[in-house]
Amino acid sequence: MGKFKDKRLDKRASKLSALLLAGRSSSIHEIAPTEAEQKAAYRFLNNEKTEEETLIKTVKERSSYLCTGKDVLVIQDTTDFNLTNHRRRLQPNTGVGLAGGTTDDVGFFLHSSLVLDGRDETILGFSDIQLWHREGQSTKEERGYKRLPIEQKESFKWIKACNESKEHLVAATSITFIEDREGDIYEQFARIPDERTHLIIRSRDNRNLSNGGKLFDELSRQPVSGGYAIDIVKDIRKGIEKRIASVEVRFCKVNITKSASALKKDTARQVELHAIEVREINESVANPIRWRLLTTHVVDSYKRAIEIINNYRKRWYIEQLFRLLKKKGFDIQSSELETGWAIRKLMIMILNAALRVMQLLLAYDNQHCQAVEEVFDPGEIKCLKGLNKTLEGETEKSKNKYDPGQLSWATWVIARLGGWKSYNTQRPPGPIALKRGLDKFASIYEGWKLALSLKKDVS
Repeated sequence: MGKFKDKRLDKRASKLSALLLAGRSSSIHEIAPTEAEQKAAYRFLNNEKTEEETLIKTVKERSSYLCTGKDVLVIQDTTDFNLTNHRRRLQPNTGVGLAGGTTDDVGFFLHSSLVLDGRDETILGFSDIQLWHREGQSTKEERGYKRLPIEQKESFKWIKACNESKEHLVAATSITFIEDREGDIYEQFARIPDERTHLIIRSRDNRNLSNGGKLFDELSRQPVSGGYAIDIVKDIRKGIEKRIASVEVRFCKVNITKSASALKKDTARQVELHAIEVREINESVANPIRWRLLTTHVVDSYKRAIEIINNYRKRWYIEQLFRLLKKKGFDIQSSELETGWAIRKLMIMILNAALRVMQLLLAYDNQHCQAVEEVFDPGEIKCLKGLNKTLEGETEKSKNKYDPGQLSWATWVIARLGGWKSYNTQRPPGPIALKRGLDKFASIYEGWKLALSLKKDVS
């Protein structure tokens, strides 16, 4: 029996997943080839038996065995999907509520935990996915937010994600959670770390230290251990310009003390951590870099500090994933579905499709490339091998130079299907070529499976 314990729902889930992988769109109208397919997809997403939790388990399952024996990085973050422009179409009380920055915004939130192989940065999948929406318009003061235990706060999502991930990734050798400033929660430092679990979190608060000082002051007093250049990616939302930033690095060991918001009496009164400061030397630029990182990893050298900084910078992966889910990719916020529950289920299914696009993009020319079977199933790999023979030319330059066991080999095939010429003078395949290639491959693969089925029936 399949995931939904219903053969029809399992078959429809498989079909819709294939369409999403190919289409790189959230529009059922665009990705479904026939009206009958469109109606079937709508029925599936609106069916109460297709529960969110079942879809989430399906999306998560690959990472549970792909992590075996590996030191993994788990990048956590939150994003919101604003559906305000479609509020008149959306049915009320169906999985959407307050979202975004104002009390008028309608939508829902996603908190996801993206798993990477710490050695080669290949993407292994997800270890936790949480969806929710806010109800009511009361302020934090009205709710007595500061007096609530952490388990009753929205910020508990960070701790919950860590605990869920630790259980899901039990086969991993070690786990390092990487989070931005919103994850700077005392209870997380006190509860989550153990012999195989670590944290790297960007500090938000100038925490009190056991020596009576403050975290930021303690870091500023440390001698510069070294400096180097960081390539800064442009981010219009944060007012950050693309540039090469010269930074200096400081680090030290600290003991942070229990915050007033940590209400439970059995919470440790202090936690030993290692702190790192990354400061841009040219402070005349707009928004100069000044990161203060807290980690449970031992930082006893400049080299080790750089390793922690580089791991923190891998948050880029989850930021790219969120962009891919939104306007630059699948554009979930433009979905024509009429209930929040259906849009949420569609978003969960799209996560796998978005992940595959990212994996293919990262695989090309990556010397530590991901194994092809971590992304494509055995049937798809057989079909890709057949296609590879038809796409290679006579000369060495026109052949697929990659190892058939590596994902870069599959990226070459998919890109060629999408119109990329593979010339030495040509740039690596981009997302548009890969999107076209995946779209074409999905159609070819369906025909290939049908041909095999007919051949089997004849024999």
